[in-house]
Amino acid sequence: MKKLSLLFSLVLVLLGQSFGQEKAGPKFSGLMYGDAFYNIQQRDTTKKDINGFQFRRIYFTSDFSISENFDARFRLEADQSANSLTSGGKIGVMVKDAYLKWKNIFKGSDMLFGVSPTPAFDVSEALWGYRSVEKTIMDLNGIVGSRDLGVDLKGKITEDGMAKYWIKIGNNSGNAPETNKYKRYYGLFQLAPIKNLNITVYGDFASSGKIKNSYTSSMVDNGAFVFAGMLNYSEKDQYSVGVETFLKSQQNGYKNLTSKSYESKSAFGLSVFAWVSLTEQIRLLGRFDTIDPNTNSDVKDDQTSLILAGVDFKIDKNVSIIPNIEVFNYQKNLYGKEAKDIVARATFSYSF
Repeated sequence: MKKLSLLFSLVLVLLGQSFGQEKAGPKFSGLMYGDAFYNIQQRDTTKKDINGFQFRRIYFTSDFSISENFDARFRLEADQSANSLTSGGKIGVMVKDAYLKWKNIFKGSDMLFGVSPTPAFDVSEALWGYRSVEKTIMDLNGIVGSRDLGVDLKGKITEDGMAKYWIKIGNNSGNAPETNKYKRYYGLFQLAPIKNLNITVYGDFASSGKIKNSYTSSMVDNGAFVFAGMLNYSEKDQYSVGVETFLKSQQNGYKNLTSKSYESKSAFGLSVFAWVSLTEQIRLLGRFDTIDPNTNSDVKDDQTSLILAGVDFKIDKNVSIIPNIEVFNYQKNLYGKEAKDIVARATFSYSF
Protein backbone atom coordinates (compact mmCIF):
# COMPACT_ATOMS: atom_id res chain seq x y z
CA MET A 1 0.00 0.00 0.00
CA LYS A 2 2.81 2.41 0.87
CA LYS A 3 4.65 1.65 -2.39
CA LEU A 4 1.45 2.21 -4.35
CA SER A 5 0.84 5.56 -2.62
CA LEU A 6 4.40 6.74 -3.29
CA LEU A 7 4.14 5.66 -6.92
CA PHE A 8 0.84 7.51 -7.34
CA SER A 9 2.32 10.67 -5.82
CA LEU A 10 5.32 10.45 -8.17
CA VAL A 11 3.01 10.09 -11.16
CA LEU A 12 1.10 13.21 -10.07
CA VAL A 13 4.33 15.18 -9.81
CA LEU A 14 5.45 14.06 -13.28
CA LEU A 15 2.06 14.89 -14.74
CA GLY A 16 2.25 18.32 -13.16
CA GLN A 17 5.66 18.92 -14.76
CA SER A 18 4.58 17.66 -18.17
CA PHE A 19 1.52 19.89 -18.27
CA GLY A 20 3.18 22.80 -16.54
CA GLN A 21 3.71 24.79 -19.74
CA GLU A 22 0.06 24.49 -20.75
CA LYS A 23 -1.77 24.92 -17.46
CA ALA A 24 -1.13 25.03 -13.76
CA GLY A 25 -0.05 21.67 -12.36
CA PRO A 26 -1.52 19.87 -9.34
CA LYS A 27 -1.89 21.81 -6.14
CA PHE A 28 -0.55 19.83 -3.19
CA SER A 29 -1.62 20.40 0.39
CA GLY A 30 -1.44 18.61 3.69
CA LEU A 31 -2.95 18.56 7.16
CA MET A 32 -1.77 16.81 10.29
CA TYR A 33 -2.90 16.66 13.90
CA GLY A 34 -2.18 14.55 16.88
CA ASP A 35 -1.71 14.68 20.63
CA ALA A 36 0.38 14.17 23.66
CA PHE A 37 -2.25 12.39 25.81
CA TYR A 38 -2.77 10.95 29.27
CA ASN A 39 -5.63 8.65 30.30
CA ILE A 40 -6.54 9.99 33.72
CA GLN A 41 -9.48 7.61 34.13
CA GLN A 42 -10.89 4.82 31.94
CA ARG A 43 -13.85 2.49 32.22
CA ASP A 44 -11.45 -0.15 30.88
CA THR A 45 -9.04 -0.12 33.82
CA THR A 46 -6.26 -1.69 31.71
CA LYS A 47 -6.07 1.59 29.78
CA LYS A 48 -5.84 3.83 32.85
CA ASP A 49 -2.60 5.85 33.07
CA ILE A 50 -1.62 5.04 29.48
CA ASN A 51 0.08 8.08 28.00
CA GLY A 52 2.11 8.95 24.94
CA PHE A 53 2.01 10.61 21.54
CA GLN A 54 -0.29 9.86 18.63
CA PHE A 55 -1.25 11.05 15.17
CA ARG A 56 -5.02 11.08 14.69
CA ARG A 57 -4.99 12.39 11.14
CA ILE A 58 -2.50 12.86 8.32
CA TYR A 59 -3.75 14.15 4.96
CA PHE A 60 -1.89 14.50 1.69
CA THR A 61 -4.07 16.04 -1.01
CA SER A 62 -3.64 16.72 -4.71
CA ASP A 63 -6.16 18.98 -6.46
CA PHE A 64 -5.91 19.11 -10.23
CA SER A 65 -7.65 21.44 -12.68
CA ILE A 66 -8.25 19.27 -15.73
CA SER A 67 -9.98 21.94 -17.77
CA GLU A 68 -12.37 24.84 -17.41
CA ASN A 69 -15.19 22.42 -16.64
CA PHE A 70 -13.49 19.62 -14.72
CA ASP A 71 -11.49 19.36 -11.48
CA ALA A 72 -10.22 16.27 -9.70
CA ARG A 73 -9.09 15.48 -6.16
CA PHE A 74 -7.02 12.62 -4.81
CA ARG A 75 -6.40 12.47 -1.05
CA LEU A 76 -4.53 9.97 1.08
CA GLU A 77 -5.15 9.58 4.81
CA ALA A 78 -3.08 7.94 7.51
CA ASP A 79 -3.65 7.62 11.25
CA GLN A 80 -3.02 5.31 14.18
CA SER A 81 -6.56 4.05 14.72
CA ALA A 82 -7.05 0.28 14.92
CA ASN A 83 -8.91 0.17 11.60
CA SER A 84 -6.13 1.96 9.73
CA LEU A 85 -3.08 -0.01 10.85
CA THR A 86 -1.28 -2.37 8.52
CA SER A 87 -1.02 -6.09 9.26
CA GLY A 88 2.36 -5.30 10.82
CA GLY A 89 0.81 -2.79 13.23
CA LYS A 90 2.30 0.23 11.48
CA ILE A 91 0.53 3.45 10.46
CA GLY A 92 -1.64 2.59 7.46
CA VAL A 93 -2.45 4.67 4.39
CA MET A 94 -5.80 4.66 2.63
CA VAL A 95 -7.58 6.55 -0.14
CA LYS A 96 -9.80 9.16 1.54
CA ASP A 97 -11.02 11.04 -1.53
CA ALA A 98 -10.87 10.23 -5.22
CA TYR A 99 -13.41 12.13 -7.28
CA LEU A 100 -14.05 14.06 -10.45
CA LYS A 101 -15.98 17.33 -10.28
CA TRP A 102 -17.97 18.54 -13.28
CA LYS A 103 -18.26 22.25 -12.58
CA ASN A 104 -21.45 24.10 -13.55
CA ILE A 105 -23.06 21.05 -15.06
CA PHE A 106 -25.95 23.47 -15.03
CA LYS A 107 -25.96 26.99 -13.67
CA GLY A 108 -24.89 27.13 -10.04
CA SER A 109 -24.48 23.37 -9.60
CA ASP A 110 -21.61 20.89 -9.68
CA MET A 111 -21.67 17.11 -10.07
CA LEU A 112 -19.16 14.80 -8.36
CA PHE A 113 -18.39 11.17 -9.05
CA GLY A 114 -16.17 8.98 -6.90
CA VAL A 115 -15.22 8.67 -3.24
CA SER A 116 -16.23 12.00 -1.72
CA PRO A 117 -17.65 13.49 1.51
CA THR A 118 -21.23 12.80 2.52
CA PRO A 119 -23.53 15.79 3.17
CA ALA A 120 -24.14 14.79 6.80
CA PHE A 121 -21.73 17.02 8.71
CA ASP A 122 -19.44 18.92 6.33
CA VAL A 123 -21.14 22.22 7.19
CA SER A 124 -21.36 21.67 10.96
CA GLU A 125 -17.75 20.43 11.07
CA ALA A 126 -16.56 23.63 9.40
CA LEU A 127 -18.57 25.80 11.79
CA TRP A 128 -17.45 23.80 14.85
CA GLY A 129 -13.95 24.39 13.51
CA TYR A 130 -12.15 21.93 15.78
CA ARG A 131 -12.12 18.56 14.04
CA SER A 132 -8.51 18.46 15.21
CA VAL A 133 -9.82 18.14 18.79
CA GLU A 134 -12.94 16.00 18.22
CA LYS A 135 -15.33 14.78 15.53
CA THR A 136 -18.85 16.24 15.33
CA ILE A 137 -21.57 14.26 17.08
CA MET A 138 -22.81 12.14 14.15
CA ASP A 139 -19.28 11.35 13.00
CA LEU A 140 -18.10 10.52 16.51
CA ASN A 141 -20.98 8.10 17.08
CA GLY A 142 -20.93 6.44 13.66
CA ILE A 143 -24.40 7.66 12.69
CA VAL A 144 -23.29 8.57 9.16
CA GLY A 145 -19.97 7.86 7.49
CA SER A 146 -17.77 10.73 6.39
CA ARG A 147 -17.22 9.27 2.90
CA ASP A 148 -19.13 7.24 0.35
CA LEU A 149 -18.61 6.18 -3.25
CA GLY A 150 -21.33 7.53 -5.49
CA VAL A 151 -22.70 10.53 -7.36
CA ASP A 152 -23.34 13.99 -5.86
CA LEU A 153 -25.17 17.04 -7.10
CA LYS A 154 -24.67 20.21 -5.09
CA GLY A 155 -25.03 23.93 -5.58
CA LYS A 156 -27.05 27.08 -5.10
CA ILE A 157 -30.82 27.28 -5.09
CA THR A 158 -30.77 31.07 -5.06
CA GLU A 159 -28.29 33.07 -7.10
CA ASP A 160 -26.92 34.88 -4.02
CA GLY A 161 -26.17 31.56 -2.30
CA MET A 162 -28.60 32.18 0.57
CA ALA A 163 -30.11 28.74 -0.06
CA LYS A 164 -28.05 25.73 -1.09
CA TYR A 165 -28.66 22.03 -1.63
CA TRP A 166 -26.66 18.80 -1.72
CA ILE A 167 -27.97 15.39 -2.78
CA LYS A 168 -26.04 12.14 -3.07
CA ILE A 169 -26.58 8.49 -3.96
CA GLY A 170 -23.90 6.20 -2.58
CA ASN A 171 -23.02 2.58 -1.94
CA ASN A 172 -23.21 3.05 1.85
CA SER A 173 -19.91 1.19 2.04
CA GLY A 174 -17.63 4.11 2.87
CA ASN A 175 -14.30 3.65 1.11
CA ALA A 176 -14.81 -0.11 0.79
CA PRO A 177 -16.03 -1.92 -2.37
CA GLU A 178 -19.75 -2.50 -2.83
CA THR A 179 -20.96 -5.97 -1.84
CA ASN A 180 -24.75 -5.73 -2.23
CA LYS A 181 -27.49 -4.05 -4.26
CA TYR A 182 -28.61 -1.63 -1.54
CA LYS A 183 -27.85 2.09 -1.61
CA ARG A 184 -27.96 5.14 0.64
CA TYR A 185 -29.77 8.33 -0.38
CA TYR A 186 -28.65 11.62 1.17
CA GLY A 187 -30.03 15.15 1.13
CA LEU A 188 -29.04 18.47 2.72
CA PHE A 189 -30.68 21.88 2.61
CA GLN A 190 -28.64 24.86 3.86
CA LEU A 191 -30.08 28.29 4.52
CA ALA A 192 -28.39 31.56 5.53
CA PRO A 193 -31.36 33.94 5.93
CA ILE A 194 -29.27 36.68 7.53
CA LYS A 195 -25.57 37.40 7.80
CA ASN A 196 -23.70 35.06 10.18
CA LEU A 197 -26.66 32.67 10.64
CA ASN A 198 -26.53 29.15 9.19
CA ILE A 199 -29.32 26.59 9.27
CA THR A 200 -29.08 23.06 7.87
CA VAL A 201 -31.68 20.34 7.54
CA TYR A 202 -30.38 16.88 6.67
CA GLY A 203 -31.90 13.48 5.96
CA ASP A 204 -30.88 10.13 4.53
CA PHE A 205 -32.26 6.65 3.97
CA ALA A 206 -30.06 3.55 3.97
CA SER A 207 -31.88 0.74 2.21
CA SER A 208 -31.30 -2.80 3.42
CA GLY A 209 -32.44 -6.37 2.92
CA LYS A 210 -35.36 -7.67 4.93
CA ILE A 211 -34.82 -9.57 8.17
CA LYS A 212 -36.87 -12.39 9.70
CA ASN A 213 -39.28 -11.60 12.52
CA SER A 214 -38.68 -14.55 14.84
CA TYR A 215 -42.11 -14.11 16.47
CA THR A 216 -44.14 -14.25 13.26
CA SER A 217 -41.62 -15.85 10.86
CA SER A 218 -42.41 -13.07 8.41
CA MET A 219 -39.80 -10.95 6.61
CA VAL A 220 -39.77 -7.31 7.65
CA ASP A 221 -37.96 -4.14 6.56
CA ASN A 222 -34.66 -3.17 8.17
CA GLY A 223 -33.77 0.13 6.50
CA ALA A 224 -32.58 3.14 8.50
CA PHE A 225 -33.59 6.79 8.43
CA VAL A 226 -31.50 9.66 9.77
CA PHE A 227 -32.82 13.18 10.31
CA ALA A 228 -30.62 16.01 11.58
CA GLY A 229 -30.55 19.76 11.97
CA MET A 230 -27.98 22.39 12.84
CA LEU A 231 -28.30 26.04 13.86
CA ASN A 232 -25.21 28.23 14.09
CA TYR A 233 -24.43 31.90 14.58
CA SER A 234 -20.85 32.96 14.00
CA GLU A 235 -18.61 35.93 13.29
CA LYS A 236 -15.49 35.10 11.29
CA ASP A 237 -12.40 34.87 13.50
CA GLN A 238 -14.43 36.13 16.50
CA TYR A 239 -16.86 33.47 17.74
CA SER A 240 -19.12 30.59 16.80
CA VAL A 241 -22.10 29.18 18.73
CA GLY A 242 -24.14 26.26 17.50
CA VAL A 243 -26.45 23.38 18.28
CA GLU A 244 -26.76 20.15 16.30
CA THR A 245 -29.24 17.33 16.79
CA PHE A 246 -30.10 14.05 15.10
CA LEU A 247 -32.60 11.20 15.20
CA LYS A 248 -31.83 7.79 13.71
CA SER A 249 -34.57 5.20 13.28
CA GLN A 250 -33.81 1.59 12.30
CA GLN A 251 -36.87 -0.25 11.04
CA ASN A 252 -37.56 -3.34 13.17
CA GLY A 253 -34.16 -2.85 14.75
CA TYR A 254 -35.25 -3.53 18.34
CA LYS A 255 -36.64 -6.77 19.73
CA ASN A 256 -39.00 -5.98 22.62
CA LEU A 257 -38.94 -9.03 24.88
CA THR A 258 -41.87 -7.78 26.96
CA SER A 259 -44.37 -7.26 24.15
CA LYS A 260 -42.74 -9.96 22.00
CA SER A 261 -42.62 -7.70 18.99
CA TYR A 262 -40.17 -6.00 16.69
CA GLU A 263 -40.03 -2.22 16.94
CA SER A 264 -38.10 0.58 15.34
CA LYS A 265 -34.92 1.34 17.24
CA SER A 266 -34.46 5.08 17.61
CA ALA A 267 -31.30 6.90 18.65
CA PHE A 268 -31.22 10.58 19.62
CA GLY A 269 -28.31 12.97 20.01
CA LEU A 270 -27.79 16.64 20.86
CA SER A 271 -24.60 18.67 20.68
CA VAL A 272 -23.98 22.24 21.82
CA PHE A 273 -20.66 23.79 20.79
CA ALA A 274 -18.94 27.17 20.94
CA TRP A 275 -15.61 28.93 20.62
CA VAL A 276 -14.63 32.55 21.18
CA SER A 277 -11.46 34.48 20.38
CA LEU A 278 -9.84 36.29 23.30
CA THR A 279 -7.05 37.65 21.09
CA GLU A 280 -5.85 36.93 17.55
CA GLN A 281 -3.76 34.07 18.94
CA ILE A 282 -5.95 32.66 21.75
CA ARG A 283 -9.39 31.03 21.66
CA LEU A 284 -11.52 29.25 24.21
CA LEU A 285 -13.58 26.27 22.99
CA GLY A 286 -16.13 23.99 24.57
CA ARG A 287 -18.76 21.39 23.75
CA PHE A 288 -21.41 19.22 25.38
CA ASP A 289 -22.97 16.14 23.74
CA THR A 290 -25.64 13.77 24.95
CA ILE A 291 -26.57 10.49 23.23
CA ASP A 292 -29.41 8.05 23.84
CA PRO A 293 -28.69 5.01 21.62
CA ASN A 294 -32.14 3.51 22.15
CA THR A 295 -35.08 5.72 23.14
CA ASN A 296 -37.57 2.84 23.53
CA SER A 297 -39.41 3.29 26.81
CA ASP A 298 -38.30 -0.05 28.32
CA VAL A 299 -34.58 0.67 27.77
CA LYS A 300 -33.15 2.88 30.50
CA ASP A 301 -29.78 4.06 31.80
CA ASP A 302 -27.96 3.64 28.49
CA GLN A 303 -27.11 7.26 27.73
CA THR A 304 -23.65 8.70 27.23
CA SER A 305 -22.40 12.26 27.34
CA LEU A 306 -19.30 14.21 26.40
CA ILE A 307 -17.90 17.33 28.03
CA LEU A 308 -15.00 18.97 26.19
CA ALA A 309 -13.03 22.13 26.99
CA GLY A 310 -9.82 23.56 25.58
CA VAL A 311 -7.69 26.58 24.73
CA ASP A 312 -6.34 27.15 21.22
CA PHE A 313 -2.95 28.87 21.10
CA LYS A 314 -2.44 29.81 17.45
CA ILE A 315 1.33 30.15 17.28
CA ASP A 316 1.32 30.67 13.52
CA LYS A 317 -1.27 31.15 10.79
CA ASN A 318 -1.57 27.40 10.17
CA VAL A 319 -0.16 26.00 13.42
CA SER A 320 -2.04 25.52 16.70
CA ILE A 321 -1.34 23.92 20.07
CA ILE A 322 -4.57 23.12 21.90
CA PRO A 323 -4.50 21.87 25.51
CA ASN A 324 -7.88 20.18 26.10
CA ILE A 325 -9.70 17.69 28.27
CA GLU A 326 -12.50 15.26 27.37
CA VAL A 327 -14.85 13.59 29.83
CA PHE A 328 -17.10 10.76 28.57
CA ASN A 329 -19.84 9.66 30.98
CA TYR A 330 -21.57 6.27 30.62
CA GLN A 331 -24.75 5.27 32.44
CA LYS A 332 -24.85 1.95 34.26
CA ASN A 333 -26.73 -0.18 31.68
CA LEU A 334 -23.76 -0.04 29.32
CA TYR A 335 -21.15 -1.48 31.67
CA GLY A 336 -23.13 -2.68 34.68
CA LYS A 337 -22.30 0.48 36.58
CA GLU A 338 -21.77 4.14 35.87
CA ALA A 339 -18.37 4.82 34.38
CA LYS A 340 -16.35 7.55 32.75
CA ASP A 341 -13.29 8.18 30.61
CA ILE A 342 -11.18 11.26 31.30
CA VAL A 343 -8.43 12.11 28.84
CA ALA A 344 -6.10 15.11 29.01
CA ARG A 345 -4.39 16.09 25.78
CA ALA A 346 -2.16 18.68 24.20
CA THR A 347 -3.32 18.63 20.59
CA PHE A 348 -1.07 19.94 17.85
CA SER A 349 -2.51 20.85 14.45
CA TYR A 350 -0.84 22.19 11.34
CA SER A 351 -1.51 22.47 7.64
CA PHE A 352 0.37 23.47 4.53
